[in-house]
Amino acid sequence: MTHSISGEHICSNEKPMEYFREKVNTAVEELHVDVDEIVVFYLVNLLSEFHKIEKITLDIEPKADEEALSILLEKALFSNQNEQIKRFKHLGDFSLFISGFFPDSIYKRLVDHKFYMSVGSIAYNQLADIMRTKAQSKTFWVLYKELAKNFSAFVDVLSEVSGKSMSHSSNYILKVYERWLKRKSPRDEKILRKEGIVINFANANNLIH
Repeated sequence: MTHSISGEHICSNEKPMEYFREKVNTAVEELHVDVDEIVVFYLVNLLSEFHKIEKITLDIEPKADEEALSILLEKALFSNQNEQIKRFKHLGDFSLFISGFFPDSIYKRLVDHKFYMSVGSIAYNQLADIMRTKAQSKTFWVLYKELAKNFSAFVDVLSEVSGKSMSHSSNYILKVYERWLKRKSPRDEKILRKEGIVINFANANNLIH
């Protein structure tokens, strides 16, 4: 029995945690991301948990992502503290996972990639603020503060994990280029350069506008 992960297979004797730990550590090293071990563990656990879910969803209409995410963020802001912890964590984790592991799915929606990045960063920041007020929660405060501060870098880490599982077909390279046009991610630029694609920043900016 195997589990399919973006075209690559995890053997039944290889647990998701072990599989993703190797992939995340490799991505962190190749992208030269300065990250604490606790954050690495969090990213590995995040990927492992979402791997168990057959369909990632927020129970919202496909064309109402921005409105739905805004509503969920507003609900979290006005919830009691225990509920806030659950809601902010869900929003942060979901935004990080979708932005990093399935970025191409965002471009098929009306909501902009930057919106997911913003929601994720805000959610983790709110979590950090809550944990800062709690006794014996310094570790979680540091964790969520780091996730909020370097959200974009961790999106790149998850994108690297996802991308390593895909063959670099012309269709994949096109998707990387379209993604780069929107985010200007150093990781995507590196992939394009490895494929021999010379990026003309002036022309790219004209395409964006």
